[in-house]
Amino acid sequence: MAEGRQGDIRVTPGADGRRFDVLLAGYYGFGNLGDELLASGAIGFIERAGIRRERIAILSHSPRESSRALGIEAFERGLVSSSLNRALCASRSMFLAGGGIFQDSSSARSCLYYWALVRKALRSSCRVAALSQSIGPLSTALGRAMTKDALSRCAYLSVRGITSLELALKMGLNAELCPDIVMALDVPRLDPAEDGDVLINVRPTKDPRIAERVIAAARAYGACGKRVRGIALSEDDASEFERHFASGKLPRCEVAIVKGKDDFVRASQGASAAIGMRLHFGVLSLLRGLKLAMAPYDPKVADFAEKWDALCPEFDLGQSNSDIIKVLTKTLFKDKKQPDHDKAAQALEMVFSKALSRALEDA
Repeated sequence: MAEGRQGDIRVTPGADGRRFDVLLAGYYGFGNLGDELLASGAIGFIERAGIRRERIAILSHSPRESSRALGIEAFERGLVSSSLNRALCASRSMFLAGGGIFQDSSSARSCLYYWALVRKALRSSCRVAALSQSIGPLSTALGRAMTKDALSRCAYLSVRGITSLELALKMGLNAELCPDIVMALDVPRLDPAEDGDVLINVRPTKDPRIAERVIAAARAYGACGKRVRGIALSEDDASEFERHFASGKLPRCEVAIVKGKDDFVRASQGASAAIGMRLHFGVLSLLRGLKLAMAPYDPKVADFAEKWDALCPEFDLGQSNSDIIKVLTKTLFKDKKQPDHDKAAQALEMVFSKALSRALEDA
């Protein structure tokens, strides 16, 4: 079997007779575009490192859909599933590839699931690596303890934001900073005119004031003659749009449910600016060349917005539409640094190479 190389790193696929070299684990198969792009991107980087696609598998909430979309074998992710046990026993390593899975903002269930999954993998002699992760928010002692224990058992750990890096170091974890996996996606850039449409994105959140900033911006631009269009990255987002339409807070507008990169490229045609909440709405808008303002609902989005100078400014919701637009214009249309696709890809190639080396080379 061929060997894969990245620099001085050498990985021999299938060395111990197990069927899969890498089993991907994350919030896959739930219909959230960001997580599906993370899975697709991770597969691409693993292949670049010399692992054949048939040697990669994934845990998913919807195994048939994931297998069809990604072209790899998929297994049920439930902790008590016999399918999960088979996947772990057939895999040399498990990669927690991208996402904000170690957080307890709604409950400790996410931390509990991935903590238990990591321990289950290790008991199956399946080494674990965590790549391009976000850590937190962690508001409970139990969430912090499970996160620290799980990540301390990883052969390799990289995180995608400065807040996550600081939290990892505070926990005594050895972590590296890296880009979000989707930052390496090849998205055709627009050359948007200032009179283009305004795209907005809202998602469910415990703090209604965050969405209210996006809604106030949409109302202001709509009242001034701009065409406003909604972008939903999941069915939850689409339901959130409907909830705001029904309340009368958000004037009804076209909403596109995007299920892939090409969907987003089509939906963003004719747009000039994007104002929203979800991280990967921001990433795709940035890569597309749109003027961007983000209303962060958690630290990973705040880190991204600050890095790219795209933090949606605070404004009084009672201000006039023209005053709200003046405030937003200072963020949307000021000169900003542009993303470097090749640089992000090179950094992530090294991240995946290190993870494969540490998880597989001596397995």
